[in-house]
Amino acid sequence: MTASSQVPDRSIRVSFYDTDGVRVDNVTKEQAKTIAAANPNKIFYFQDKNGLQRELNIDQVLALTPSKDLISDTAFDNISCPTEPQPCGPPKVQFFGSGGIGAMANAVISPVSSGVMAFDIVSPGKKYKAAPTAVLNDECGKGSGSSLKVRMKPSGEKDAISDEDLYEVDNVYVEAPGDGYLTNFDGSLGGNERTWKEADEGYVKTKEGNYYTVPGSDPPPNLDPGDKFIPPPTPIFVEDVQDVNDNPYPSYPVIVIIDDTVVEDPGFGYIPGDRATIIPDNGTVLEPVINDRGEVTKVNIITAGSGFDDLPEIIIESDTGFNAVIKPVLRVRRILDEKELLELPPGTKIISVVDCVGRVIQ
Repeated sequence: MTASSQVPDRSIRVSFYDTDGVRVDNVTKEQAKTIAAANPNKIFYFQDKNGLQRELNIDQVLALTPSKDLISDTAFDNISCPTEPQPCGPPKVQFFGSGGIGAMANAVISPVSSGVMAFDIVSPGKKYKAAPTAVLNDECGKGSGSSLKVRMKPSGEKDAISDEDLYEVDNVYVEAPGDGYLTNFDGSLGGNERTWKEADEGYVKTKEGNYYTVPGSDPPPNLDPGDKFIPPPTPIFVEDVQDVNDNPYPSYPVIVIIDDTVVEDPGFGYIPGDRATIIPDNGTVLEPVINDRGEVTKVNIITAGSGFDDLPEIIIESDTGFNAVIKPVLRVRRILDEKELLELPPGTKIISVVDCVGRVIQ
């Protein structure tokens, strides 16, 4: 008997917001069924095993199972993690904290540097009292070193108890891009933040349910009856925007534009007339704002460039100023159809984004 088969169905818990806007947690499937009987359109929220918040109707809640959907919980610390190797691919974005729920995003990984460069906000979430924390979860430990800061915007709602403004996710600012992240599924396998099988290796699943790797694409000569050899997959090319074999998630095309700038360090000694440049510019025109102390307080975007495939570098050109650190904030624009592709300026770089949260453009 597996660990997951020992977990009772009542261990699945969801959340919802009542008529006063108060979040109610720890709701069982049976309780959700009773709630939905009075309000068939009620939306429930569930955090899946990847740490992503999902919006569900009652039919989807009732279809949840411990073996397929249950996440780690302090009440079930004795449950083992999945033992089967997991496909290695792009990192998944997790939002947590600040009282809200439902924010979801896909990470845009640079095909140039393998660092995170932007985020496609799939769902802004709701009822956040402040900015939640966002982290990248790389199941195979391929990438590391990223640091993220969530940017919020008012949702138009008020907290039912405190009457304070509530917020939703607007964008995610990349403080540090990290490196080593995969842009797509490359055929390697792993889990628990380590890679178990590289893309050019095959592996064997024994009849007892154990695994071992095999170099190359030929089965081992001593393969026992009942054992199964799985050869290396067909290579996956990140330029492809269509589904590919061995890719458990579909992908879609986007262009990345510059949306804002952040002054991390204002520097000193700058004077009016100093210029701000961005490398590459991709059509971007910037204008620095310098105060009477010689500090760069802001960099305005006069013309927003597009088609970035990595985080650009912003430089303040000056003969007298030093140490200003300005970072770009990028935003994603989805390409919805062939007509949009044809209307893009020649040479515009398109990036393929893997849909890790399961909401591909239709």
